[in-house]
Amino acid sequence: MMAELSADLARQMAAVLPGRNSRGARLKFLLVNSEFHGVAIYRFGRLADDVRGRNRALGLPMVAAHRVLNRRVTHVHHLDIAAGARIGAGLLLMHRHGVIIGPSIIGRNCVIHQNVTIGQRVAGGDQGVPRIGDNVWIGPGAVITGDITVGDGVTVSAGSVLSKDVPARCLVAGNPARVIARDYDNSAIIGLGEAG
Repeated sequence: MMAELSADLARQMAAVLPGRNSRGARLKFLLVNSEFHGVAIYRFGRLADDVRGRNRALGLPMVAAHRVLNRRVTHVHHLDIAAGARIGAGLLLMHRHGVIIGPSIIGRNCVIHQNVTIGQRVAGGDQGVPRIGDNVWIGPGAVITGDITVGDGVTVSAGSVLSKDVPARCLVAGNPARVIARDYDNSAIIGLGEAG
C-alpha cells in the first residue's frame, strides 16, 4: 500500500508543484492539498481492511479511524472513493469536487477530473463494475458505469457517458459515448510523456 501511496504522491506533486521541490513547498502541499488527502485516505482505508483481515483487534480501530476521516472528505470535499474500489498506483485527482468512485477496478496512472462518477450501473440488474486500464484520462463530468472494460491509454472526453467496452488507445466522447479516434496518444495529457 505504501508503494501505491508514494506513486500517488509523486504524480500529484509533479502536477501541482512542477519544478518547485523546496522543502517548504512540499510541506505546504502535504498539509493543504485536498486532492491528495482524498487519495491518501482511500489508501489508508485499503490498509485498514488488510490489517483487519490479518488481525481483527488491531484492524478495527484503523477501520473506525478511516470511516471518520472518509466521512470528513466526503462531506467537506465532496469526494467519495468506495472501499470496494481497486485502484492502481499513480492515481491523480485534478479536482476533487463531485468525484464519486464506487466499486470498480482502475489501473495505474489514471487521471480523474471533477464531477466524475465511476461505478455500477444497477439499472436492469447490471451489478458488474467497470474495469479501467492503465494510463486512462477521464475528463470533467464523465460517467463510466456497468460491467465494461476500458482499455489502456483511453481518453474519456468531458461530459461523456460511457457504458460500453472501449479498446485501448481510443478517444471517446458523447452521450452515449462512442469512439471518435483510434490510436490516440494521451501521454501528454496524463503527464507521462512518450515513455508512459
